[in-house]
Amino acid sequence: MGNDWDEIKRLAADFQKAQLTSTLQKLSERNCVEIVTLLLDKQMLEVVFTNDGKEYITPDHLEREIQDELYVNGGRVNLVEVSKTLNVDLSRIIGLAERIAAENPSVHLVLGQLIDEEYIAHIAQEINEKLALRGEISISELASQFDLPSDFLQQDVVEKHLGRIIKGRQDATNPRVFFTQAYIQRCKAKIRGALAAITRPTNVAVILQQIGVQEKIFHSLLDEISPAGQVTSKLANAQYVPQIYAKTQADWVNSFYKQNSFLEYEAIHKLGISDAKSYIRKQFPNEEFLFLKRVALGARLVELTVVTALNECSATKQYLDLSTILPSNLSEEDIEEVFGAIMAQKHSNPSNFVYLDSIVFSQTYLTQLVQPCQALAESQAKTAIDSGVYQQHIVEKTLAQKGNASAQDLEDDGKIDKRDERRKKAASGKAGGGAQGRETKTKSTKKHQRGRAAAAAQNDSDDEDDAAFSGAGGGTGNKKIVKPLALVKTADIVKLITASLEEEGLEHLAKRVAELYTNQFNQAALARAQELFEATPQTNRRQTHAAIQDRINTLLIDIRLYEKGLKLFPQETQSQLVKYLLKSLGNEISNELSLYVASECNLTVKNSNLNVDQRNKLAQECDAQYRTALLEQNKALNRTIDDFELATEAVLKTCSMIIKKVDKKKDRLLIADHKKKLQEQLLQCQEPALMLHLAALILFTTISGCILHASGKFVSAILQHIRGSLSESQNALLIRYHDLVLQVLQSSPDSSESKIAHEQLQIIQKEVIDLAQNFTRASVSKAD
Repeated sequence: MGNDWDEIKRLAADFQKAQLTSTLQKLSERNCVEIVTLLLDKQMLEVVFTNDGKEYITPDHLEREIQDELYVNGGRVNLVEVSKTLNVDLSRIIGLAERIAAENPSVHLVLGQLIDEEYIAHIAQEINEKLALRGEISISELASQFDLPSDFLQQDVVEKHLGRIIKGRQDATNPRVFFTQAYIQRCKAKIRGALAAITRPTNVAVILQQIGVQEKIFHSLLDEISPAGQVTSKLANAQYVPQIYAKTQADWVNSFYKQNSFLEYEAIHKLGISDAKSYIRKQFPNEEFLFLKRVALGARLVELTVVTALNECSATKQYLDLSTILPSNLSEEDIEEVFGAIMAQKHSNPSNFVYLDSIVFSQTYLTQLVQPCQALAESQAKTAIDSGVYQQHIVEKTLAQKGNASAQDLEDDGKIDKRDERRKKAASGKAGGGAQGRETKTKSTKKHQRGRAAAAAQNDSDDEDDAAFSGAGGGTGNKKIVKPLALVKTADIVKLITASLEEEGLEHLAKRVAELYTNQFNQAALARAQELFEATPQTNRRQTHAAIQDRINTLLIDIRLYEKGLKLFPQETQSQLVKYLLKSLGNEISNELSLYVASECNLTVKNSNLNVDQRNKLAQECDAQYRTALLEQNKALNRTIDDFELATEAVLKTCSMIIKKVDKKKDRLLIADHKKKLQEQLLQCQEPALMLHLAALILFTTISGCILHASGKFVSAILQHIRGSLSESQNALLIRYHDLVLQVLQSSPDSSESKIAHEQLQIIQKEVIDLAQNFTRASVSKAD
């Protein structure tokens, strides 16, 4: 220990001696520079040169210099100013500033400035003073005042010192706004006072303008204040409705409804309520109303007065004046609307009443009123027959129909002639004239047009030809239209019912009542006149002849359409379908003609459903002019469809009946009508086998565009034919349904297999119906 101390003393003496010793040799500035350069090259020394290069300083010392500048400037200094003051490059200053901020949590580097906690506490104190003075402050205002980023001010200044240095609270709806509790209390007091003073609806913007409170603060404090009134919304045009005003409105509405059982929309609008219907529903949540165009009627008024009176009117078979039981200030339009609404709600049967000018007539009352008109229709029908007016009308109608039909045929022939004429004109250009007879081509001088212009030119030429043809008397504009025959007129009914209505003071409605029944009694008179006209033997015979002629022509058209459909099947199936078609429809035609011929020959036939043998026997008993034709027709039932049609034409010719020309234009309509009838039968069908049969026929018609006459045994062949046009799932559905139908038919009705099959059929029945009803040509193309 003593030796160590002696050593220390010796070193101190040597150090003192060295200090007292005078310098024997001085280094020049150049030598110093070289020494420093050598140390820098060997990385034994680190220095920072000034901007002019004459001075240098170590990084640690430069860091202390920067911290000194920060302290001298009050805790906030700009790095650019530090660079100028210390005469050091800005990049070096920034690097050291970043290291200072990273090593010292109390120092922040913000936008090229160093800021310490003392400065932050200082500006927090300033913010607190400003907040106490104004009551509210926003981060945006502070950012512009202190020239600092808003995020830094909010997170590191205000929120950090909120509740300690800064005495205030943060807005929950807007975090960038801060205010004091005293400011909130002042705003509450202003809002409470303003709302308490208002006695009528006032715009919120006007209230805020008067009290100087922001809109967002108003809406946020409104729930805390719980005012007596209410604000309509939080939008710009919102209004404050005070409780006293709403109470006055509600009291008036309640009082008026209690006294009158109805409310007028216009009166409610005058109270300042824009949506009257919504207000009524809100004001009377437990009441039911009948909302009309102008008024809202209470359900009790409707039930206790109108509905009861209508039921009584129907029971007593009288009439009812609705204006006497409804409020007097309701117009006729309102009364009619009330009646229509009651009928729509099915409080009473609409068919039992007729409404005319606020008067509701029971149907029984009107029936009794116009009862004398039955005799009028009868007498008018007899008069028309006796005077020949009805017969003349029938003749004119028949002539008009024949004339229109011939005009149509002439028009069609005219069109064909025009086409032939155009072809001849086109061909004439090729035949050259002259002695050589050489074929030449003539160049057209007419400009060729394309698109719409060509179409317009073609239409113009067609119109010219049509006009020329119409001028000759063949146009459709010359069709004869026979005016309907009016045997019973409105004036006749008015004369009969006016006396009865005058007793009730309702004579002003006589014409309107008569108009309701004019068509009915006129049709009754025409029907009676038809009966009287047909009662004569000559007429009856002529009607039977025409009816059978139409019936046979209809059946022949059906056979022709069915033949198109069956030709789509293989030869073997086709022959079976032909046999079935002749056996059904052909047999019906033969029966109709055989029975007609029997009646012409005055033969008595007990059974109208004849077989082949009975028809042959009947033909042998008929006159010679009918016998051969009828026997040939019976034989043709076992041949082809063409043979049967030729034999039928021969029978019709002997019976002086006309075969209508084939009009292929109507084929599509007939097919569509046939398909519609099948669909209606399918909807009403309950038997699974028949349902599958109808569905197969409908799908065949939709896919092929042809109709088919086939029995149930051909269902498998039909499903096989349409299989290629259906999807896999659709085919699977039909095959599954077909198999289940076979299973039901083959098993006993009481067996468990039959019951299970019935249940499965019920499950997929709706899918089969939907497929048949909704399958379209579009789905056919998709499947292809």
